[in-house]
Amino acid sequence: MSHPEKLFTKGFIALNGISFLTFCNMVVFFQFYLYLHTLPISAEVYGLLIAIFSVTGLLLRPLISPFLHSGNARRWMLISTAGVMISLLGYNLARDFWSMLLIRAIHGIAYMVLGVAIYARMMGFIPPSKSGQAFGLVTVITLLPLALIPPILDTLTNRLGGFIPVLNLAALVMVLIFPLSLMTKTSEGLAQKERGRHISGHDFIQNLKDHRISLLLLIMLLLYSSFTPVFFFLEGYAKKMGIPNPGLFFTLSTMSEIGVRLFAGSLFDRVNKIHLISGSLTAIGIGYLALAHFSGHLMFYALGVFLGLGWGVVMPILNALMFDISPPHLKGLNMNLGVQMFQGGFFLGPFIGGFILIHWDFKALYYFCSMITFGSAALTFFLMARSRS
Repeated sequence: MSHPEKLFTKGFIALNGISFLTFCNMVVFFQFYLYLHTLPISAEVYGLLIAIFSVTGLLLRPLISPFLHSGNARRWMLISTAGVMISLLGYNLARDFWSMLLIRAIHGIAYMVLGVAIYARMMGFIPPSKSGQAFGLVTVITLLPLALIPPILDTLTNRLGGFIPVLNLAALVMVLIFPLSLMTKTSEGLAQKERGRHISGHDFIQNLKDHRISLLLLIMLLLYSSFTPVFFFLEGYAKKMGIPNPGLFFTLSTMSEIGVRLFAGSLFDRVNKIHLISGSLTAIGIGYLALAHFSGHLMFYALGVFLGLGWGVVMPILNALMFDISPPHLKGLNMNLGVQMFQGGFFLGPFIGGFILIHWDFKALYYFCSMITFGSAALTFFLMARSRS
């Protein structure tokens, strides 16, 4: 069966709705650090309890991804949604370190399986000719909860009577995934064709031997490793430089990311994606250099807009190119390997950034971000050569 020519099918819209609910589930933990202070748990382990959620995904995603494909992803989407709901309710019982560590680990595993299943299922609903526009919209969906949920959390917490009732409400809202999943059914012919498309170890290794795939994964890892030191350390740098409201930087950058993906998404499929990636990475690297030497409020906030435009273009285009060059039965696997690079960047960036700040300063940190971003831009020339060959 050929890929659908329309992008906005019932299945694609439903899967984006499921993705939105899934990311909302993540964002409700914006106040988790403050909640831990109310429990008889040592502050020394707060970081571990926060990180274990992502660490489980980082460790298990490469092992789980080969087993989930478009044929079985819907079933696992339903199973993992139930797991996420049970985990959210489980926080009612987690009152000490060990019980909280256990529920965080279980929640992280269920959340990771749900994310893998969503990506695996979505691959069958994206027309190859509209991959750039599709991933532009998909990545907007991942940003919307960050813009919508944190501002209302205080009100929800106050009205519902605490953080735990908010999690209970989040568990209830996840029920919506079950009817939405009914809209992701494919025809019996496609289901029969896709059934049993398990990816063997040989397939996995041969996939990574494709230098285009390996280069794209490395570019993603370098990009996210340069992005996270901005995300985690910019507030301290900005306050040191006398900026009174550093959070506005991310408001402007997020608006830029969403805007460019919504209004220019259809253009992503009309230009050479590798050239667009190369140009965007070069612009981002220049932005990091400017960030190391900014002066005054205007330049600081203007860099938020500039970098937001760069991030808004390159992140979905990397996913779209990965989709384009992947064999049909490996598309879901490679998209999930891309998510693995995202999580790897969220580990490496802060880890290396913290080391740099101990020994040097913020300027050195953003020089580092610029250097590895220019390095990732240089890798696109090898990608062009491989694509031509």
